[in-house]
Amino acid sequence: MLPLTLLLVGGCAQRQPLYAWGDYEGLLYRSYKQPEKAVEMRLKLEEHITAQEEAKGKVAPGLYAELGTLYFQSGKSDTAVSYYRKEQQAWPESSALMTAMIGAIERRAAGSKP
Repeated sequence: MLPLTLLLVGGCAQRQPLYAWGDYEGLLYRSYKQPEKAVEMRLKLEEHITAQEEAKGKVAPGLYAELGTLYFQSGKSDTAVSYYRKEQQAWPESSALMTAMIGAIERRAAGSKP
């Protein structure tokens, strides 16, 4: 009976999240409802990512790419590409999408059509 009790108690224990997302969900919601909040989102994501990197933590999947997209939307393609490359390095499973996005930016910069 004791092993069953331990299993039940252990199963109810709070688990730490695998990744620290910061206020990503709230920032995303606010930026969709109020597009002018995109700058705030970019700054907060930068702060969160920098804190994760300094703490030697793994940045949650998609956050580098999201920040890259925010830079791309503000006309800073080179910075966007650098964040897409970071996403690609941190999360190899995103490689195909990041390669396509980087390629599209590079083609656009070269003046060719997608």
